Formats: sequence, C-alpha cells, structure tokens
Amino acid sequence: SIQPAMRLMQQSYLSDLPDRVRWVDGSGLSRYNLFTPRSIVAVWKKIYQKVPKERLFPLLATGGVNGTVANWYKADQPYFFGKTGTLANNHSLSGYLVTHSGKTLIFSFMNSHYLASTSDIRRNMQNILEYIRDNYK
Repeated sequence: SIQPAMRLMQQSYLSDLPDRVRWVDGSGLSRYNLFTPRSIVAVWKKIYQKVPKERLFPLLATGGVNGTVANWYKADQPYFFGKTGTLANNHSLSGYLVTHSGKTLIFSFMNSHYLASTSDIRRNMQNILEYIRDNYK
C-alpha cells in the first residue's frame, strides 16, 4: 500500500505547505486529491532548491519536445518544464517557465469544470506563458 509513504511525505516533507492538502492516492488520477496551486508551487520550489535545474529539467515533460506537452509550448529554445494533469473538464499545468531574460519562474494553472474544449484551455495557457516568457524582466 502507498498509504504509509504518503503519510510520511505529508508529515515530513509537505507539512509546511501554505494550504492543507488531501492526498488520497499515489497515481495523481483521483478527483479526491486536493492541492491548491499555491501548494503545488511550494512543492516545485522545494524541488528546485534541492535539485539543480540541469538535472531536474530533463526529468520533466518539455514543451514542444516530449511527454504530454510535446505538441504544445513549442519554441526554438524550450521554455516549459513540468507536468500536466487532465480529467474530464479539468486540466492543470505546473512547473517551470524560463523567460527570455533567463529567469526561471514557478507556476501552477488549475482549470476546472470548464465547458470549453481542452485545446482552447491549453491555447489560452500557452498564450499567457508566451507573454510572460517574452516580457518578464
């Protein structure tokens, strides 16, 4: 059972998150797992502080290159490294955004209970990320 490991993680590594979490299963596919975007960002920040980005980024889905974002967030120089999560009418994207100025930003989008197509949601997120990538100093 994954429950003892999840309990240990919550008590040891996730106890200082900004919001209380509910973690029901280890697959990430449960609608009963409840994390806020702010807590997701806090987890990404902890990881970024422990693992050098040269080692970390190749482990993640890379926009326009591989994983669940191979067809999204394309650019000559990859700028998105992270994870997605999709269930019916729910789509999340979180991870690291590398700006043209060289800064690495951490973010989390959680779109839920929408009636638009997931492609429209992704397109809007891509537009926002590209704007930030191009304009953040």
